[in-house]
Amino acid sequence: MVEINKTKDADGYDRFKITTENGSFDIMFGGNLDLYWSYWPEEDFEDWPLSKTFTITKENYFLYQKIDELYKNIKEHRPYPKTDKDDYTFLFEELNLRNSNESKKVDYAYEKLFQNDIIKWYSDDASLEEASRVEINRLEEAFTITFYQGKEEYDFPTYSVRFRNSGSRYHPYNFAFMNMYNSLIEYDPNYHQIHIEEYLYNKKLQKIKK
Repeated sequence: MVEINKTKDADGYDRFKITTENGSFDIMFGGNLDLYWSYWPEEDFEDWPLSKTFTITKENYFLYQKIDELYKNIKEHRPYPKTDKDDYTFLFEELNLRNSNESKKVDYAYEKLFQNDIIKWYSDDASLEEASRVEINRLEEAFTITFYQGKEEYDFPTYSVRFRNSGSRYHPYNFAFMNMYNSLIEYDPNYHQIHIEEYLYNKKLQKIKK
């Protein structure tokens, strides 16, 4: 089971609750104009886990595809969203970025963010030693998204991960996450066309269960 629940928050921004067999987490745009991925445990406080993992499969190919695009864009050093310019112009701008002074900063951010084929984002609102983090790991036909508990703050720990749109330690890769959020806005809960990949994956699951 992989479901998306799309709602509006008090400020009118789209908020997404992603539900799997492991529970739910949220992707939302904060009033401070930063992006957040958050997990809120349902257990009693004393039973809160140190980490929580969600598995995103092709059961919902729309979401799977968006995470796949995010993963590829980061892995391939493409933090900026592709515009309506032609491919040649886009490639030329990418090459200019790599040859500029900014390229060193981009490479340094990449080394911190993408390690052993796993995306590791430490929340931008605390130091690396204290921050909560989210990890995205690619499997054969799925992605795992794991939230790790940060320091105790205000007498309780947090799993909320902040992606600053200004001043992020991973700049410019925050743009890749914002682009993914913007692409989720395309989701229409009243119209879900089944992709062939989703159909084939669900058929495979049915055979396994028999």
